[in-house]
Amino acid sequence: MSQYRSPALAALLDSQRAIEERMRNGEQSPAEVLDIGRQVLDFAAREDETLGAVLPLLDPAVRDELRAEHDQIDEDLQLLAWLLGNTPDSADVPALTASLARRMAMHLARDGRLLSRAAHLTE
Repeated sequence: MSQYRSPALAALLDSQRAIEERMRNGEQSPAEVLDIGRQVLDFAAREDETLGAVLPLLDPAVRDELRAEHDQIDEDLQLLAWLLGNTPDSADVPALTASLARRMAMHLARDGRLLSRAAHLTE
């Protein structure tokens, strides 16, 4: 467990790090990217709840961008799930899988920086 006073924030940081570690463990299959994506969206929902007091301090454009990224990841995960269920041999599957994995990794890295700053504000 982290050294931060807020147990919810410490748990969120631990979750973010665990997802990042899972993503670093090599190239993921489409099914793994779907599973990781669900974790990312769950993390995003908990992030909004946990950072409720800090999020208003962010520039509104940054908050809007975070929400838009969450929405785009969700839409792309739904598309990937549909492709896997209906046309698993489509050339779009590996392209979308790689794109999602890359964008989720970048999003989580930025979220980690945001969480670390928030944690230091609560110390």
